[in-house]
Amino acid sequence: MKVRIKLFGTLGQDFPGYDSLKGMVVNIPDEPRVKDLLAHLGIPKTKGLFVTMDNTIAKPSDKLIHKP
Repeated sequence: MKVRIKLFGTLGQDFPGYDSLKGMVVNIPDEPRVKDLLAHLGIPKTKGLFVTMDNTIAKPSDKLIHKP
């Protein structure tokens, strides 16, 4: 599954070539959860961040929403 993500603050600096306007596309296994995406990106839980989907704060156990 491909998902487009946007990173805010200084987090984008950890990803070479990251475009702060467009974000980046990540390929992850089907039916991922938020915690799977963070693990795939190598972002530790201790980073003190949150994830939003459709302007709502997501929990680590929430499934990522796929929009064609």
